[in-house]
Amino acid sequence: MKRLIFILLPLLLNAESFIEIIKKVEQNEMLRAKEYEIKAKKEILNSRLGKNLPSIDASLQGLYLQEEPRMFLHLGIFGMPSSFQAASINQYRGEIALSYPLFTGFAITNMIQKSKIDLEKSKLEKKDIKRNLYMKAALLYSEIFALNEGIKAANEALKAVDISYKKAIGFYNQGLIAQSEVYNIEAKKYEIKANLEELKSKKKNLFYMLGYLTKSKIDKIDGLLDIDLKKIDFEKEIEKREDILALKKALKLDEKDILLAKSALYPKLYLKAGLRGYGDDLKFDGDGYRNGNESYVSFVLTQNIFNGFSDKAKIEAAKYKKLSRNSYLNDYKRKVLTILKSEQNLLKALEIKLNWAKKRVRAQYSYYKLTKGRFDNQLSSADELMRSIASLANAKANLANIKAQIFNQKCKILLEISLNEFIKNLNYKK
Repeated sequence: MKRLIFILLPLLLNAESFIEIIKKVEQNEMLRAKEYEIKAKKEILNSRLGKNLPSIDASLQGLYLQEEPRMFLHLGIFGMPSSFQAASINQYRGEIALSYPLFTGFAITNMIQKSKIDLEKSKLEKKDIKRNLYMKAALLYSEIFALNEGIKAANEALKAVDISYKKAIGFYNQGLIAQSEVYNIEAKKYEIKANLEELKSKKKNLFYMLGYLTKSKIDKIDGLLDIDLKKIDFEKEIEKREDILALKKALKLDEKDILLAKSALYPKLYLKAGLRGYGDDLKFDGDGYRNGNESYVSFVLTQNIFNGFSDKAKIEAAKYKKLSRNSYLNDYKRKVLTILKSEQNLLKALEIKLNWAKKRVRAQYSYYKLTKGRFDNQLSSADELMRSIASLANAKANLANIKAQIFNQKCKILLEISLNEFIKNLNYKK
């Protein structure tokens, strides 16, 4: 007995709970791909933050002239021109220059803000991907649960048919029933076996899909969680939904695009300073003709006067883009609310259906017991008994299916509200 427990214990422990399965969704490649995108956008943000800092560049230039540079002087109208060397043949110039944008019409500031918003948007999109993956996991889990219960009901039906078959053989051997009755029970037995194989095949396929979703091998699941849906203000709560928050971030990106387009209307002011040396060698102490110290400080102010109204067109385009996204967001929220109300109505219908399914199981079980007793006393046919066994199995499978649908529906409603609402109601840590 101890050895049997030792063998069966790992099989029992291998059953995956729903919470364990949704935690494994973290391994999905879609989430990993989004995480890489987030890392890329973090680096883009860092690169744009760098644009707001001074830039320091170093340069070294070597110039080797083919001829000696000379300067010519003309003295008077009839004077002979005279010339003298004006610079060295070998010229070197080294420079360390600092440049800094003092004012760019808020272009750099807005680009940094845009990158921050874009990063936040990608993080929200990752959560929305997870929300949709959880929804798929809940559906697969509930369908597998329903199939498990269907298989259990079919096995119970097969066991009942086997018992009836043995009694029918005894009755037949005593000449109490016709051979057709025995054949009828045999046919039902093979029908149940065929149905069992079909259910097992469907369950196997669903486990493959669940394994793909979680990137792990799963072949057993636990029972359904008891989810208590409290009264929720849908209009208020969906504002926290991840895809809606992502759309709001996109709307803020459109606002930044408007500001970036407007930045072209402002003047630009840049500062540049450099330590520059010149000479005929790398000492940079001059060449005997020119001073070696060429260090400088300069300011550059630019302002576009006219560019064919393209800046104005860009501003208007950015404004229309924002208006378009805002209209889309409003419509999207209305659609989400409509779906939520529809899903809630479906849940109510399923809960009413559950009460009927429970009563049906009780009725079918009572009918089966009655028919079995009548068959044992040769008061009913094998056909009637087989129908009662099949009806009881179908009633049990239907009850389990409705329970699974209710579980999936509750998960779906929570996830339609937001990922955080789902996690909060299931009371687990990410």
